[in-house]
Amino acid sequence: MRSNATHATLILLTTLGALAAACAAPDMPPMQSDGQTHTFELDAGTFFLAEVDQIANDFTVTVTGPDGETVTEMDGRTSGIETIRFETEAAGTYEVAITANDDEAGEFTFNVLRSEPVATDPAARLDQMMAVYDGDDRPGAVVGVVDGGELALVRTYGMANLSHGVPWGRGTISNIGSVTKQFTAMGVLTLQAQGKMSVDDDIRTHIPELRDFGTPITIRHLLNHTGGYREIYNLLPIGGHQGEDAFARERAIAIVQRQPELQAPPNTEWNYNNTGYILVSLAIERASGQSFADHMRENVFEPLGMMDTRVKMVQGELIPGSAQGYIAEAGGGYRTTRDLASSAGAGGVYTTVDDLTRWMLNYRDATVGGPEAIEAIATTAVLESGDSTGYGLGLGLGEQRGRTLYQHTGGDVSHRAYLGYYPELESGVILMSNNAAFDLSVGGEIGEMFFAEHFDEEEGEDEAEADADEAADDAGEDAGMSDARKLAIAGDWILETQGISLAMSVAVEDGDVFVDVQGQGRTAARPTSDATLEIASVSAEFTFDFDADGTTSTGTLVQSGLEISMRRLDRAELAEEALAAYVGRYYSAELETFYEVAVEDGGLVLHHIEMAEPLAMQHTDGDEFSTELIFLNTIAFERSGGGAVTGFTVSNGRTKGVRFGKM
Repeated sequence: MRSNATHATLILLTTLGALAAACAAPDMPPMQSDGQTHTFELDAGTFFLAEVDQIANDFTVTVTGPDGETVTEMDGRTSGIETIRFETEAAGTYEVAITANDDEAGEFTFNVLRSEPVATDPAARLDQMMAVYDGDDRPGAVVGVVDGGELALVRTYGMANLSHGVPWGRGTISNIGSVTKQFTAMGVLTLQAQGKMSVDDDIRTHIPELRDFGTPITIRHLLNHTGGYREIYNLLPIGGHQGEDAFARERAIAIVQRQPELQAPPNTEWNYNNTGYILVSLAIERASGQSFADHMRENVFEPLGMMDTRVKMVQGELIPGSAQGYIAEAGGGYRTTRDLASSAGAGGVYTTVDDLTRWMLNYRDATVGGPEAIEAIATTAVLESGDSTGYGLGLGLGEQRGRTLYQHTGGDVSHRAYLGYYPELESGVILMSNNAAFDLSVGGEIGEMFFAEHFDEEEGEDEAEADADEAADDAGEDAGMSDARKLAIAGDWILETQGISLAMSVAVEDGDVFVDVQGQGRTAARPTSDATLEIASVSAEFTFDFDADGTTSTGTLVQSGLEISMRRLDRAELAEEALAAYVGRYYSAELETFYEVAVEDGGLVLHHIEMAEPLAMQHTDGDEFSTELIFLNTIAFERSGGGAVTGFTVSNGRTKGVRFGKM
């Protein structure tokens, strides 16, 4: 059951803006509601936790504080549960607005789980944070905190198996997704110590049937995500593959054989890639003469005492004591899911919180691999440009408030995992969940809660805002954005990164600025200077380049350390006669699949044999279109010298330039 949880529930079953009745538990904070906006009177230092179950339609949830500023905003999921979690700094009225992302009828439930004083004890605060995953009606999680080399705290929440009523326990075995990658790297390094393989071997030394692109692609390149191959889980969906569909691991070889050219020369671009890791697992088998699972068990897991850890080699393989994965259903409740097929090497490790602790401490003790292997895994790749990638051999490398942090997240279809280790503290955080909606960003927050005394001091928000105001005054500007500049940034934009383009619009209404990024919904943005906007809930900052005449046509978006270029888009509606040039049937020899482009209801749509409904295409710029489907993000048509459309390419970030020729 949900411990210490009380509830207030609101249901909207009609069109947007209609009123709905709300009933609150007697010990909930006072709430008023008009069916779409809900206000609460909260004390300072209150922990507030609620959820919106998006039963029909996609909703954005915006929380506004007593000063009218946005406290937090959620629009991470198009269906299922959006979690609302914040801590109040000031007493007063807090408003929770739930808004559909289109004008269609919507249905959702709004459920307040906790409204109580912020806990001062880290373990109690952890329970507050994880309450949304706790209960006998939902998939849950386990959290482990390693402190000074000891597994000091383990907390379990929710259910490992809903069908059989099995709760999460300390010994529950779960899929850790891409956290597996550091294990795969160690599998290579154990063979290197045996003289059977080297990280600097050309992958074709072990898999000679791979296509020769005229330049060596080493195992190190693949472990560093700098090899240039197509990304398998982003490529196959372009051809209609569904996430839970089965295929053989050898499909990774076939993908490289059919790839016409590298996406980038080796070691010139970091681009996260599961194909390389699956290939490395096959190379390990050929070099060791064992199955990948047996090699990992004998050379990595058992020497560390990880007796409850194994590699899942076959989709549907029975793993006793493991957590079943679940994803929220649009109409409420959950459904079971299968794991990604043939992910061994890229993912597929099932383990426990105790075994992950043993692995984490191997970074300190070097029991497996020795100091040389640990150094190799924890050394960042450096591109030919001289830029550091911040990624070693299967491991993310960074820092958190002055402390070194080794970390990796993992996600299968519905399993989630996080491993973060602070080597200077011999401490870290472990998360595993069977809930597809689990928020892995809490890993860093949990580290803050338990190890804050060891971190550098962080500049307070008030001090930071004062510094920003002072800097703006020195520049002769207001701390906010002038009305003239707000109007100057309004309009259509294109975001471009790693071969994909996203349409973005900026709107100004009653002095407030709203940003709408393709597929992510409309979001309020806060001006932080006369040239910058911030969406704090997703760590996004937009900087606009203004010309002397006060206009702007370029800019930069920085989100979670990733820099994305922005350019003004003069969107032109294409007449039906212009759209007719794109109509036709297109074929990809690489994927052996067809798409048909047609004009329907005045716009272009895509038809594919695996699509139940045609997919609308939005014109972005020139001959470029986009769709709401992430794997068909950017569609760029090509023309002959005479102007006739001859084909198009599909790009989605990890996979770029897949060509379809017009039949």
